[in-house]
Amino acid sequence: LPRSLTPGSLRARVVDAPGARVTEARPTVEAEPVAAEAQSELAREVERLEEAREAAQLRRDRQARRIEEIAALRPVPPPRRRDDPEHRRTPVDAWLDLAGFVDERLTALHDVLTAQDEELRGIAHELALAEDRWERASTDAPAVQVRTTLAADLTVDGAGAGPVEVEVEYRVPGAVWVPAYRLTHQQGEGDAELVLRASVAQRTGEDWTGVRLALSTADLHRPTGVPTLRSLRIGRRQPVPA
Repeated sequence: LPRSLTPGSLRARVVDAPGARVTEARPTVEAEPVAAEAQSELAREVERLEEAREAAQLRRDRQARRIEEIAALRPVPPPRRRDDPEHRRTPVDAWLDLAGFVDERLTALHDVLTAQDEELRGIAHELALAEDRWERASTDAPAVQVRTTLAADLTVDGAGAGPVEVEVEYRVPGAVWVPAYRLTHQQGEGDAELVLRASVAQRTGEDWTGVRLALSTADLHRPTGVPTLRSLRIGRRQPVPA
């Protein structure tokens, strides 16, 4: 129902169920808490940045573990056998190759780790700014707003268990119509054509596209109840009751 509904104008009747009737019709206000749109956007931004920070931290931790694994590589000499000489030749070339591989690999891994640390600091900075904006928005406006709608609460008797079709009518301000007359007469003819047109305007907040209109000249703001008539007696004069 529109919010501009005139109090006391709501009426309803059952259309297609014989024996069923509407015994009560009253407007009711339904309230639904909704989060403020601006705060919802800020909350989603904070949540997105928190997830991004967590993902970046996981990538950084995996990279740090790779560095630890590569740094732990050490040359392991083969076990001594009985027929080996007392002084074995050390595989210097193999050890040097391993050391070169470790240094080269650690350099590349540390470069990636440095970039990941920079990314993590950037996300943390953006998250701090977003949290600050969210907190300031929470103090500027209430965290929860209420959306209200106006509905018709009907009580139907004699309808049984099946659905019924109900016709609801009510009065709203802001709807007017103005008659416009047009008289057309052709020179030399004895008849004229009188056309009555209606200009309709409305600012009720409802969409009137494709609706059927019934126009009336009655004043809806004037009372239409049957007046109470004074009783008249015809005959002999009666004493005034004590």
